Amino acid sequence: MKNTIILLMLMTIVSFNGYGQFGEIRGTVTDKLSGGPLPGATVSYESDGILKGTVTDDNGNFVLKPLVAGKYTLTFSFVTYAKVTMNDILVSAEKATYVEAGLESDNQLPPIVIEWEPPIIDKGITPTMQVLDPEWIETTSDRSVQDMVATTAGVRQDDSGGSINIRGARASSTQYVVDGIKVMGDFSLPKSAIGEITVITGGIPAMFGDATGGVVLITTKSYMSRGKR
Repeated sequence: MKNTIILLMLMTIVSFNGYGQFGEIRGTVTDKLSGGPLPGATVSYESDGILKGTVTDDNGNFVLKPLVAGKYTLTFSFVTYAKVTMNDILVSAEKATYVEAGLESDNQLPPIVIEWEPPIIDKGITPTMQVLDPEWIETTSDRSVQDMVATTAGVRQDDSGGSINIRGARASSTQYVVDGIKVMGDFSLPKSAIGEITVITGGIPAMFGDATGGVVLITTKSYMSRGKR
């Protein structure tokens, strides 16, 4: 009987931690002048006071994952090249953010600081996923999560504040996940607490396989702040 209780507790813990809302940063480090890749370049960032990072492959490509949704500062370095720092790179849940860094030969030049901006064509997002970023949430007149989600393609809402239907499925077929925790039944979340909303209306990842309509990933401001460095 005791072993059974312990097993049930472990299953409960696993179920609450099976929906980690993480994203990733992918990109390329190149010679700014020639455009050629820089294999072995270092890409680093700081998290909770710990320096983390990776190195580029033979084609100058790199991947940083898993990353908690939020904003990151990356430093790119390579022997005989000036360091480049890229600030405020936004990472969203279940999405890859792409960056490209061009390094210049170090002729006693000071470090270069670049302000990252979202690309016009975002290679990290699919046609069946839409991200409502913090700036949009801050300025929209919509107050509830449902009203905000209703502004995205493939989502229908009959009345303001009411339930939503994704791809024609029943309202109960929409799965809500807040900071990696699956939410069951009705819930409310103040607009001031919402950092980002990701709406998946098709091509749902395997980890959300029991969702027959769509998935709404909500990242709160406090959760996003863990990734701000």
